[in-house]
Amino acid sequence: MNNIKVGIIIPDRNDRPLFLNNCLRMIQNQTLQPYQVVLMNDEPITDKCDITWRYRLAYERIQNDVDCVILIENDDWYHPEYIQTMVNQWILNGKPEIIGTNYTIYYHVGINKHFTMNHKRRASAMNTLLKTKLDIKWPVDHEPYTDLHLWKQLNGLTFHPNKIISIGIKHGVGMCGGKNHTCSFYRYINDDSNKQFLKQNMDDESFKFYSNLKQN
Repeated sequence: MNNIKVGIIIPDRNDRPLFLNNCLRMIQNQTLQPYQVVLMNDEPITDKCDITWRYRLAYERIQNDVDCVILIENDDWYHPEYIQTMVNQWILNGKPEIIGTNYTIYYHVGINKHFTMNHKRRASAMNTLLKTKLDIKWPVDHEPYTDLHLWKQLNGLTFHPNKIISIGIKHGVGMCGGKNHTCSFYRYINDDSNKQFLKQNMDDESFKFYSNLKQN
């Protein structure tokens, strides 16, 4: 693994600086450090959701310098062993074009509830690793669900981590890709009013950050 150069792509519109600072802290605490981090915070060229544009442009910029790229969303929580786990699985499975977790835990800080989405044939963007130098047919720049397009065209697989290595945080701060930050509350079936789920699964500093957030 010492010879593997790992790149990180963080799409960012400069509209949630507290999340970004927390994200960079989590990356600094990773047991496997990335070779390069691309903070894709170029000035928006439209008022539409532009996350696909940010992923595409960042991938083009970094792909010749690293062996694989992990997509990191600046508002979500990542375990300190997240990068190491993703790269280990990529190597163990023969370095496929794309790999990721077969489920995603979503937690809404506005209502302190969470749910788990199982998806065996794909991973969410926040839990996706891409091989570099691929001929990717990216969707239009304002497509919010970049991950669905990537998983439909690339050859890859998913895996089930033996512990929680990430949690998708919903909040309503800044421009969000999908609609589930501020709606679809019926999906959040697990109550966490006492915030014990967060406390049990996060490091102390992350718990302090996320447990004090409120929906915008």
